[in-house]
Amino acid sequence: MTPTVTILGSAAAEGIPAMFCGCPLCQKAAELGGKDHRFRTAYKINDRVRVDFGPDSIAQEYKFNLHSERMRHLFITHPHEDHLYCNLLYYRMPGFSAVPDGNTLTIYGSRGTIAEIMQNLWSTNGFNGDLNRYKMKTVIWDYFEVIKPEGEDMEVIPLPADHYFDRPYIQPAIYVIRSGEKWILIANDTGDFPDPTWKFLKEQEFHFDIVICDCTYGTRSLKSGHMGGEAVLEVKDRLEKMGSITKETKFVVNHFTHNAQCTHEDLQNYFNPHGIFVGYDGMEL
Repeated sequence: MTPTVTILGSAAAEGIPAMFCGCPLCQKAAELGGKDHRFRTAYKINDRVRVDFGPDSIAQEYKFNLHSERMRHLFITHPHEDHLYCNLLYYRMPGFSAVPDGNTLTIYGSRGTIAEIMQNLWSTNGFNGDLNRYKMKTVIWDYFEVIKPEGEDMEVIPLPADHYFDRPYIQPAIYVIRSGEKWILIANDTGDFPDPTWKFLKEQEFHFDIVICDCTYGTRSLKSGHMGGEAVLEVKDRLEKMGSITKETKFVVNHFTHNAQCTHEDLQNYFNPHGIFVGYDGMEL
């Protein structure tokens, strides 16, 4: 069966083990390897569609035998560097890569996210504002807008997230995605969902096959900007009561920081009894 979502990375900004870090968790993760080694969070929906594009993208390309030359649609949740590493986009320019004619990458994001991309490219040599040179184009979305990527049996809806920005125009997002007959909610880098998001989810009466929920704080009880154990359980309970998820829904936690001091086994011991799976790099859903 073809996976609907592949988790390409499962860590927060520092990765696990984190660079320069000698904390107990990072030392333990270095010893354990396997699922305790975590790239920065990103997802593949299929060969042509991805969500987020961080600094580990080239390592993910090699490890998971990805083909970025096949990517046509890239959805960005927000412009923090672990989810949008703009410098990598520069390498679509002639001289760095041979991008065939007709191969256009469309990047979707909020007004603030697209502004960050353009500002970064302006800082590189030779950029004159013409994205055609990179065979790229951008689409600025609004919250609650239904986006239909060209050539895909798919709909994507950005919803407000509770995340860290002092600039309102950045508009961090979580995404509702219909891929074929499957409905997916990708909700990392958010605390407990903002009221407009809860209202929309209730009104639309979605029935999710897959939910990927922020769990940056691991088993800790925190819920602002990111989530930890107690907040995750509250979100799951609320979605169940709304009818958005059932026992058949695959509910997965993802996006972990080493500061939570939780190994993969620690997270499984906490979440598995609640019917929640723990995300890891390469997990196919």
